[in-house]
Amino acid sequence: MASPSAEHQDAENGTTIASALRWAIPLLAARGAHAPRLDAEVLLAHVLATSRPYLIAHRSEPLPAAAARRFRELVMRRSRGEPVAYLVGERAFYDVDLVVDDRVLIPRPETEMLVEEALAWCWQAEGRCQRVADVGTGSGALAVTLARHLVQARVWAVDCSSAALAVAAHNVARYGLAERVFLVCGDLLAALSGPLDLIVANLPYVPAGRLPRLETGVRDYEPHDALDGGPDGLEVIRRLLPEAAERLGAPGLLLLEIDEGQGAAVAAAAHAHLPTARISVHRDYAGLERMVRIERAPAPSPQQRS
Repeated sequence: MASPSAEHQDAENGTTIASALRWAIPLLAARGAHAPRLDAEVLLAHVLATSRPYLIAHRSEPLPAAAARRFRELVMRRSRGEPVAYLVGERAFYDVDLVVDDRVLIPRPETEMLVEEALAWCWQAEGRCQRVADVGTGSGALAVTLARHLVQARVWAVDCSSAALAVAAHNVARYGLAERVFLVCGDLLAALSGPLDLIVANLPYVPAGRLPRLETGVRDYEPHDALDGGPDGLEVIRRLLPEAAERLGAPGLLLLEIDEGQGAAVAAAAHAHLPTARISVHRDYAGLERMVRIERAPAPSPQQRS
């Protein structure tokens, strides 16, 4: 069995794909990475501009010295907690691959729940889902994904950060959606006018006191403004609700991402502004509260009112 120093030498000299991975995986594991093998393979595949299956099938292939040096640099950065998505500049979300960097939060699999619920409602609405707002768009994950599937819809992707919108612009352009996804720099819904059929929002919801206790990759690398939800985590969500009540059509759907333990408070706040809406709290696949669904029913017909 090779010694740690020999493995280190392999990684620097780029002997083989296998030896580079043998060096990286235990190092990342020792530094607390949740998935050290996956991280190492993703980083090496990125450096070689190839796929993880290629690495597995070509483990004995020599690793060029320049690639080995770049791989070692990325592994050391990852060992200090820097997220893999920032290191490779990309993150998969639902059925798209998004450009990401430290100007935006890294899209999470949990947020795909909003996409699934939004699409199910819009498809049932039979073409009535024409005007969509993604509030706090960040990388544009929700806006881009929804626009790809709702081909008749126009989507307004709103963020108060012009830096985040620059990242979103890359993703909108990557999927050729500039004619239907409109980037808006502003506070919540203030810059929009007219009724909206669908509003999705993944706003800051981490209580300020919890920020120092977040894992290193989140605390030290992701933008705090996109995480900090104020004292109880609901400051920004509470500001959105009255604006959403004014702009949400009938029928209309508002979907809010939340954290565990916030469901009852958000549902109560939503009821205060949308008292006739159907409001429900939904859990993710891990069993944690993740989404508040607020549906405004169709306006009654003249016959129903009489």
